[in-house]
Formats: sequence, C-alpha cells, structure tokens
Amino acid sequence: MKKKYICLICCRGGSKGIPEKNIKEFCGKPLLSWALEHAQKSNVFDEIILSTDSHNISALGEEYNVTVPGLRPDYLASDESDVFDTHGYVFSKLKIMDKTHVVCILTNNPFIDSKLIRKGYNIAKSKKFEIIALDSIEIGGDSLYFRQLYEEMGVLKFHYPDKMRKSVINRQGYKPTFTTINNMRWGKPSYMTSYENYKKEIIKNGVLPIPLPKTRNFDIDDQDDWCIAEAVYKGLFL
Repeated sequence: MKKKYICLICCRGGSKGIPEKNIKEFCGKPLLSWALEHAQKSNVFDEIILSTDSHNISALGEEYNVTVPGLRPDYLASDESDVFDTHGYVFSKLKIMDKTHVVCILTNNPFIDSKLIRKGYNIAKSKKFEIIALDSIEIGGDSLYFRQLYEEMGVLKFHYPDKMRKSVINRQGYKPTFTTINNMRWGKPSYMTSYENYKKEIIKNGVLPIPLPKTRNFDIDDQDDWCIAEAVYKGLFL
C-alpha cells in the first residue's frame, strides 16, 4: 500500500503579542498564505490539512483548497493547550495512522519555503521516516547548556555549576552543538500524537537534522519581530 504524505498546519485564532497574527498581512498577503503556498509548491504532499479554531483562518484555508476538518474544540485552542493533543485529535478524526500515512507538521513560518520542505522530505525519507527529522541550527559556544543561568534575588546563577567548573576557555575544544527549532517535523503519525510519544522517540533514536540557515530562523512574537522579519523576507524572497 502506497502511503499518503500529509502536511498538518495548526493555527489558533488567538494571539496576544500580535492580534490575529496568522491572517495579518505580511509582505503583501496574509501570513498563513505563505506557509500554505510553500507547502503546495513543494509538491511532496498528497494532502494539506489546516487545523484551527477560527472561522477567518478556516476561510483562508478554504481559499487554498486545503482540508479544514471543522473547527477544533476550545480546549485545544487556549494558550495552555498542548499542540500535540491537537495532532492526536486531527489524526484520530481523519484516520491518519502509521500504516497509511507519513506526516509533516509545519508551523506558520513563511521562511520555511518549498525548497526547505522538500529537503526535509528527502532527509526523512533517507531513513524511511523511522527517525524524526527536524529543522535544526548549530549554536555558538556561549549558548552551551552549562553556560546557561537563572535569576535568583537579582543575581544570575549557573544551572550546572559542576559542569561549568570543568569547562575550558577555548570553546573550539567542544564538539559542534545543535538545537532543534521545530518549524518542521517529519515522521510517523504515532510519533506526533502526544508530547510523551514525541519525547520518547527523539530521546531513544535521536533526530535527523534538517539544516536551517540563520536567515530563516525567526520567531515572530511581537511587532518588533514582525518588522524585522518582513524586512528580511523582502530581501530574501521578493
């Protein structure tokens, strides 16, 4: 049986930092439009699914002829909701399972273009989708975990003091260190149905890295982020 390749994009209507962020105009069209268009242009998906609690977002998805399986319940659309619960809800509703489907979870990030999506597909396919593939970046020596601190009574203290004591000043002596960004997750549906399943899988088998250029790593949370992202996007793509 030939498996279907599914793209799932989850977009809530609520956004505190930028009201109605997902449908706010970004470089000439709604932010979500870019993600939908990139997913379609990648030519790797049999179906693109948009999960939302918003009538306006749903209407935009229908303009692009993607699958909108009804509005998701309120308990899956709050600030405290676990997006993996939404994955499980959608997979159950549409009977998406390991035997019949491979899934790619995309966030609404316009910088994840069709070439990156196809690259992620090819990387994940190289291991037959048995290992979760995630967009990832290499981090600098200042961001190594044992250099991280927390605040206590106005003073910054080390989370891992013993590791810091054993550290050396020459950061070139450490192996390259990476972090996952999670704009794009490729793998079996069962890996994505709950956060517990997801953690279990990446801890057991590791992660296939999909290299993410620094110019594509944007988290748009407030108006300043938005302005910077627009300027960079226009320089890269328009």
